[in-house]
Amino acid sequence: MISAMPMTVFPCVPSALRIRILGVAVACLAGCASTPAPAPPAAVPVVPLPVAWAAPPLLGDAVDLTSWWRAFGDSALDGLVARALAGSPDLEAAAARVRSAQAMGQEMAARLGPQVSLVGDPQQTANGRSTYFQAGVAARWDVPLQDRQIATRGLAEADEQLALADEQASRATLVAEVARAYFEMRAAEREQHLLKQLAAEADERERLTRVLLQANQVGADEVQAAVVAAVQARAATLEPVALAALARTRLGVLVGDLQADLPPPAVDSALPARAPLGLTALPADLVRQRPGIRRAEHTVLRAAHAAGLARADAQPRISLAGLVGLSAAITGPASGAVRAVLSAGPSFSMSLFDGGAIAASQRARDADFDAATAQYRQAVLQGVAEAQSALLQLDHERHRTVAAVAVEEAVRQRSNATEAQARLGLATGFQRADARSAAVQARRDTLRAGLAEQVAYVALFTAFGGASLPTPSP
Repeated sequence: MISAMPMTVFPCVPSALRIRILGVAVACLAGCASTPAPAPPAAVPVVPLPVAWAAPPLLGDAVDLTSWWRAFGDSALDGLVARALAGSPDLEAAAARVRSAQAMGQEMAARLGPQVSLVGDPQQTANGRSTYFQAGVAARWDVPLQDRQIATRGLAEADEQLALADEQASRATLVAEVARAYFEMRAAEREQHLLKQLAAEADERERLTRVLLQANQVGADEVQAAVVAAVQARAATLEPVALAALARTRLGVLVGDLQADLPPPAVDSALPARAPLGLTALPADLVRQRPGIRRAEHTVLRAAHAAGLARADAQPRISLAGLVGLSAAITGPASGAVRAVLSAGPSFSMSLFDGGAIAASQRARDADFDAATAQYRQAVLQGVAEAQSALLQLDHERHRTVAAVAVEEAVRQRSNATEAQARLGLATGFQRADARSAAVQARRDTLRAGLAEQVAYVALFTAFGGASLPTPSP
């Protein structure tokens, strides 16, 4: 690295000649400097995508990705999501990282402009006979060459976009976790309601068995079996209570308040709401909203600008500097004298030999760019594959729910027929209890299928990266 300032070289040569000599030196150094290879283009690669979804078309109204959970028409879920978006510590941290990236970008942009400082320091003459203290207002501007300016601003923009992609990913994850925890909580509460009904039917079978024992129609072992079945049925009601409590605790963490008032428990076994879904967009239109793909895209752009900055390091560095102030002699013949100081001029530096450090840095940045482009292609392919799989899974779960509803209806009709026969004395109490238990179990299977469909719906919009978008800064 060689550097020079025209105010300090050739002290015995007239100023006009100094400038000419300096100009010739700069031209020679510029001619000796090697021209670096061009930086990679700041563009993401094109990844071929399917022109249509592999899954069967889903019928229903088109759903807005930014508020997909509203399709369930559940005001309690809507309220929980709104509270989580407003109070989540994770989102607060993500927003702070966005502000940090924006501030760092402003700092990098400011450093491209002139800098003015109040300075003061002791100095000594070349012959060492005098020392003096110089103070004043100094100005300096590192003239940004075009390549360095473009790369610096590109890096700042990429860092901000990466922070925004991370914030969007946090929002998508948060909304998905809230929805899933809410659906699991409701499913556990409905499960508890149904298990209580099954326990009641087990108690009824125990009562009937004891009656038969008194009539000497069954043995004691059958009574014991009925008692065990009743105890097991009552014990089974405890598990959904614990699952619902765990889901409520998880919701408290997600909304950022463990003491938050959550929706009251469900008191019936009503079927969960089914959200409509219509997809008219192509895979590329939906998947590009996925935060992971957006992050990979801006990682490519950042790597390209980092490679450009590495090449800019091989170019000359030119600065303009000046000082307006006072100089007070401390020692020497003119001790105590004070005079005004006014200096200004350019400075430059250029690498002549660095042992290959700049070239190695360029190769490293090029390798980073190649890695980023490969990871981008992988992120796109993985994103489309996950969306395809989520669509297929949702289609499968919806068919399962339809089948479970059909089975439940058939079992319910049979249970109703058994009830009618029991009223006419054509069916025993055991047959009626068994028919009721079968109907409750069929409803239980339907509710489980409904929960699986809801979870698949959440997974689909997680694959698409849908979540409430952040409010733009004013």
